[in-house]
Amino acid sequence: MEKRWILAQKVDEETRNTYPHIDPFILQLLANRNISIENEGAIRAFLEPDYARDVHDPYLFDDMQRAVARIIRAIKEKEKITIYGDYDVDGVCGSTVLYEVLSLFTDRIHVHMNHREKAGYGLQMDAIKELAADETALIITNDHGISNKEQVAYAHDLGMDVIITDHHHVPEKEEDIPSAYAIIHPRVRADRYPFKHLAGAGTAFKLVQGIIRADFDSDFSEKKKNVTDDTGKPIHWEGFEKWLLDAVCMATICDCVPLIGENRLFVRYGLIVLNKTKRSGLQKLLTVANISDKKITTQTINFALGPRINAASRMTHGTIAFFLMTEKDPQRAAVLAERLDRSNVERRKATDRVVAAVEEQLREDICADKKIFVAIGDDWPLGILGLVAGKISSKYHRPVILMTRAHEGHVAGTGRSMNGFHLARVFEKLSHFFDRYGGHEAAGGFAVTDGVDCEEVKRELQRLGDEMIQDNDRIPVLSIDAEVKLSQFTWNFFEQLEKFEPFGNGNPKPLFLISDIHVLGMQGVGKENKHLRLTVQQDGIQKKLIGFSFGSWLEKIQTGSSIDVVVELDTNEWNGTKELQLKIIDLRLSKNVIPVRLRQLVDGG
Repeated sequence: MEKRWILAQKVDEETRNTYPHIDPFILQLLANRNISIENEGAIRAFLEPDYARDVHDPYLFDDMQRAVARIIRAIKEKEKITIYGDYDVDGVCGSTVLYEVLSLFTDRIHVHMNHREKAGYGLQMDAIKELAADETALIITNDHGISNKEQVAYAHDLGMDVIITDHHHVPEKEEDIPSAYAIIHPRVRADRYPFKHLAGAGTAFKLVQGIIRADFDSDFSEKKKNVTDDTGKPIHWEGFEKWLLDAVCMATICDCVPLIGENRLFVRYGLIVLNKTKRSGLQKLLTVANISDKKITTQTINFALGPRINAASRMTHGTIAFFLMTEKDPQRAAVLAERLDRSNVERRKATDRVVAAVEEQLREDICADKKIFVAIGDDWPLGILGLVAGKISSKYHRPVILMTRAHEGHVAGTGRSMNGFHLARVFEKLSHFFDRYGGHEAAGGFAVTDGVDCEEVKRELQRLGDEMIQDNDRIPVLSIDAEVKLSQFTWNFFEQLEKFEPFGNGNPKPLFLISDIHVLGMQGVGKENKHLRLTVQQDGIQKKLIGFSFGSWLEKIQTGSSIDVVVELDTNEWNGTKELQLKIIDLRLSKNVIPVRLRQLVDGG
């Protein structure tokens, strides 16, 4: 699909002259990422994040002291506490962080996660009733709850208090926000917490920080001094807090929240912890993924750890991943890791099968180039439906919403979206169709109320898509950081880029436009020439480019062609040598094509 290239506006000369101590290239990338170049502190926090300096006080949350005081009371009075977590990576990691801290103070701690297929997302009435019957006095949610007004009220009626830790879309009407005992959410009721983009595990971690740093209760402060680790040594709380960042890091990356501000801090330090993680479960998971001897990066998390942890809830139950994260015995951890690896293989096969079935159902809509794709199936597993929606959405650059009747006739749905179609707000507009719903701008889910006509839900979703999605929203956009010359791709240039790691949502890997370069040679690479390798030249400088899945361009260009190309700068290691690699992201024939020999003549060559 052809993309719309948008080149970032170049930082003007006056600005560059105002900040001569900042490299112009660094200045450009900072401006592209909306980092205030007038604020030296913001620049330092981005390029050189420091945990002690840049982490925010958890008590900036309006409800933090109230939440921590309630937890301390539950610990003192030996009340049963239930962590009610979501079942994805974010919920599993957030539940892990909460459990590991609370279990140091009380053995009356329980973790509950819904079955993705049977119960779905959010707090469930039946589960709340069971928790009350099992003597739970305090529920702490993680990664959900902010859309569950009725369920929270029901818990209160049964004598339980609820503390919500969540980061999802907040209901727009004040009266639709749950009346929980306390809410730890950076965007609820104009909360004064300064960073608004935490993941669900991020909000859980802030609550944990609040517990660790609580000094308003002298008895609890004294109790903290006497808490010991597995070896019987007193816990050093500052260090203990940082060791939790491997879980927070994984959740932050997998939930695709912006890697800016405090999230950037969590991921930068979390990767350090993850590369020497003490968790037996993660060590064994790295082994089954064949990456135990390699440096763990955001890519490792996105493509190896995250999918395996998510496979638990997609194919069996999310608690298996929670057990893996908290298991200390290496042998039991190895068994759990193998189980998740097998589940991930099954998940891939099931995903491919359902993608084919959905595309077959959507064939007419695809041919008609509809603005939004909505499909309903009878036996599509809910656990993989989000993945399927994501794959189809990426392929056709459309919002995709899929519904399934897979569980006893009850209909549940999930969606993935892009520009111009905020799923959480759309589901809120159609809330009269749903028992429950929730999500973000780009991803969300719902459960259809029994008796509601799913075809009517489909028609309403398509109507809103037609109203809200503009033609420009349907063209993929490639945001380019700067136009550069081929000669600029040096090791020094690469080292400048490394200052912006880790890359992710909100801080993408920089993309560069190289205009009017000449093809000196080309060859197909891989099975059936699926990939493309080019030798190119500009101003006498030659470089090699690699384009994965660009093999079709072998028929579109020839030696002497002039092309414009968007690239990423990376490294490639082979047989002990490390070299710079230019990876093609997109390419076009240049508008003014001048054969190489003629250009040499024009240039006086």
